[in-house]
Amino acid sequence: MDSPTGSTTLSLKHDRSTLFHASRGTAIVSMRGKILIAAANECLTDITLASCTIIAEGECHVLQRSGWVRLQAGGAERAACLLMAPAENRLATLWQRWRRRTQAPEPC
Repeated sequence: MDSPTGSTTLSLKHDRSTLFHASRGTAIVSMRGKILIAAANECLTDITLASCTIIAEGECHVLQRSGWVRLQAGGAERAACLLMAPAENRLATLWQRWRRRTQAPEPC
């Protein structure tokens, strides 16, 4: 799978995985079962959403190597994920929504 260009729902069965390419500067943050994949961007104080991955159920592992990101379902259940590509008018809203859900601290 290439970098998401629109909202994409993924459902990974046990021991299945999916790949997508992440550009240089991509950061992956995981808190309380939720995963945020973010990339640096000049227009929003160096933090914008490249894609947002929310694990709705099950367990999911994120592995990164040489620009490729792999989401892999683990445990006995499948992992349901939602990938959302950036849109300039919703980047800040998505970041704020993710912070509220995970109760993440303000970025420095």
